[in-house]
Amino acid sequence: MKDWQDFTQTQPGALITSNFIADADDLGLILVTGDDAQSFLQNQLSNDISHIDKTKSQLSAYSTPKGRMLGIFRIVQIDNGYILITTKSLVDDLIARLQIFILSSQVSLADACDHFARFVVHADQVDASLTALLPNEPNAVLQTDSVISLQLNLLDGQYRYLFLCLSLEEAKSLWQQFSANLNIANFKSWRLSDIKAGIPNIYPQTGEQFVLQMSNLDLLDGVSFKKGCYPGQEIIARMHYLGKIKRRLFLATLETSQCPLPGDEICTKTATSGDGSGMVVDAVIDDKGVCHCLYVAQIKKANEQLLCLLNQPTVNFISVDLPYSLPA
Repeated sequence: MKDWQDFTQTQPGALITSNFIADADDLGLILVTGDDAQSFLQNQLSNDISHIDKTKSQLSAYSTPKGRMLGIFRIVQIDNGYILITTKSLVDDLIARLQIFILSSQVSLADACDHFARFVVHADQVDASLTALLPNEPNAVLQTDSVISLQLNLLDGQYRYLFLCLSLEEAKSLWQQFSANLNIANFKSWRLSDIKAGIPNIYPQTGEQFVLQMSNLDLLDGVSFKKGCYPGQEIIARMHYLGKIKRRLFLATLETSQCPLPGDEICTKTATSGDGSGMVVDAVIDDKGVCHCLYVAQIKKANEQLLCLLNQPTVNFISVDLPYSLPA
């Protein structure tokens, strides 16, 4: 929505860690419609889509037959289908891949990025006049004719909301009402919030790198082990039932001013070349100069503090507890 981008660009934000509102144009939207939309998604994604309705969203993964994730979606049901919320830079490739499997199904896929103005709110409280627009628990969704609002995982006592607005004027009005009492931030602030919350995202550099358990998606209710077949299910189910999960998603702070990028290699401190120990999922340096990093790594090496960045071998990983528990 170009007019929305023009509007938010007149109000540039800084990197802020609490009580902020930020433009979310970096989030991509895929619209899935048609009589067979539900069954099609049920046969393609890791979670059981029959468990959601217009009042509840869910996380889900789209994987290759070898179980490697191509994308992670937050799914919202709407009147005529579903919206898949994902990394914007993946939208075209994900649509093209999903399109292959439509065959004779009554399903249409479309890039919906230009149809919705979108922004995020991260706050411990908002103006009382706006509470009617806010879902009251994580994963809950509220919908009007022109606004969809989602509550996501809480972080450090602050609520996290995503708004999708069909009406540009309503989006502007809501932005102005929220921003009256919140700081205007950039989207990197929201990425940092996801990192601290232990919520993984897939980027072009990390596509087909991780089975969903490696990213802790099974700990975030992003998979059903009771539903029927979907691409990668055999690998994912075998890993679950045989307990052979050797890699997990971890959180750390790094002592560096050079922020690593998604896909950067992680190796043991004694290695002189890449040894497959791990990979950066996402990283952001906060307003105090601290680098926060989500990474997938071999569990044993991560627990024993044996890791470093391949391209910054002197940088130490300082482990930080995730806001949810990892299996022992």
